[in-house]
Amino acid sequence: MEVLLETDQPVDVTLDGGWQLTARVASVGREHVDLGPVGEPLLLPAALRWCGATISWKTRIGAAHRRGVLVGGPEGTLRLHPIGDPLKVQRREFVRVPAELSTAVIAPDKRLTTRTLDVSVGGMLVAPADTLTLDDTVRFALDLGTITIAGDGRVVRGTSEGARGILFADLQGRAERQLSHYVAQRQRELIAGAQARPTR
Repeated sequence: MEVLLETDQPVDVTLDGGWQLTARVASVGREHVDLGPVGEPLLLPAALRWCGATISWKTRIGAAHRRGVLVGGPEGTLRLHPIGDPLKVQRREFVRVPAELSTAVIAPDKRLTTRTLDVSVGGMLVAPADTLTLDDTVRFALDLGTITIAGDGRVVRGTSEGARGILFADLQGRAERQLSHYVAQRQRELIAGAQARPTR
């Protein structure tokens, strides 16, 4: 059914209504994709028997989404019955969220501790960082609160106020999953905060 989707590949699952989780591909059949847990068993919320959902995963040329109906399976698994064809999305369309996180950045002959202004799975905007120059290659450590991830990147833009945009270079595996989870959680917090504000 799906040549772009492989066994043990991590996927992000978004249910209609916004509920999200991270899973791994247990098996791929002609009419379904079985999802297994990364940590805790997978369960649909509020005792749902089925729900519309979208799974997202990375490919060599970008990212892909697969829409379908998600149902509960045996022993903490879920099964997606796909609808339609996968939709490819370019990597530059990663969602950015405002976030103030501590980060350490090391470039040739430069070392600084600074904070993010925003972050995505593809990169981050940090400030102050006026000692970094365009095309500097860097090594970074980013504190997500519960875990610190590390990787390589490149300075791709800057502002007159001293902020610098760092594009991540092939962030993979656990670090990418942890950052994706953080971005999704931050999105939910921002949405919940906006909904809680009183209207005039």
